[in-house]
Amino acid sequence: MKTHDLSQVFHDHADPPGDTPHAARMAAVRARVRGVRRRRAFVAAACVVLALVGGALAATPNRTDSQPAAPEPFPEHIVGSRVVAQTTGRTPEPLTLAFTPSGDPADVRLFVRCDIDAKDVLKVSLAVDGKEVRLFGCDKEPGGFGSLALSESLVAGRRAVVRLTVLGRVTGPPNTAAEVADVEPAADGIPVALAVGRRVPITEYPMPPAPEKPVEVDHLVHPADVVLRSDPADPNLPQKVVVPWRTVTRLHVVWGSPGRIKVLIGGVLVDDGASYSYGATGRIDASGHNPPDLVPGQPVEISVVPEGQRGEWAVMVDMGG
Repeated sequence: MKTHDLSQVFHDHADPPGDTPHAARMAAVRARVRGVRRRRAFVAAACVVLALVGGALAATPNRTDSQPAAPEPFPEHIVGSRVVAQTTGRTPEPLTLAFTPSGDPADVRLFVRCDIDAKDVLKVSLAVDGKEVRLFGCDKEPGGFGSLALSESLVAGRRAVVRLTVLGRVTGPPNTAAEVADVEPAADGIPVALAVGRRVPITEYPMPPAPEKPVEVDHLVHPADVVLRSDPADPNLPQKVVVPWRTVTRLHVVWGSPGRIKVLIGGVLVDDGASYSYGATGRIDASGHNPPDLVPGQPVEISVVPEGQRGEWAVMVDMGG
């Protein structure tokens, strides 16, 4: 027998016919082996991909962690006003906020907040429809204002656009007024917030709960030419006195609870302030309290009209010659 004949014989004996039980078992074994090899190859490839992706993620900085926290919105009520529109952003981009005033424009208030270090102040410009209405010092505490320039720039029912621009970080001596202070460039990415509010009647404003013990203001009351104090039984009872007219040199108003106090001289409103918290506090003004056309020596009524008062208050008036 030739060599190739023996090879053919061995081949014929090594591979049984395809329809035998042995052939079926061998085919199943080979299929399982191929499946295991495919799964191992897939797992290996997946591990390589995950390793590459993980390396890329590790090499890429976390942009979220490097950014300051998002600016917090203003609460619904703040410093006697209800917020009607607001927006937030980051330096150096200016903020713009459109709204349509309703009612008396004199009741509109603007609020700003800059989330910076406690020792820093930013100088900002506030403009309405392109006209600047106020230079303002902005820090972490919400600051608000209403002014004649603001109210004169608004018309009820007409859309207005408020624009806040950060001019820089205030430098120079401490307690320098922001509107006249020198500035240096402010850092980028500082969270800034702008809001428009409308003054709420003091009787409708949500007040904090009263303390267990009433707040007294005796220690803030000092001798003056005119001293008007709240009625112990009814702090909302108006108080008045008639005196010979002399120029007012200082007006001091103190209170210990939420409420509004209006001071009138000769029927003219010369002071209008409000408190929205409990605690003995007050303010002193030295100008702007002398109505025109009053003759020295003529009898003049000085009156205090409280509104929504919940405790003690006092008004002291110093007068000159």
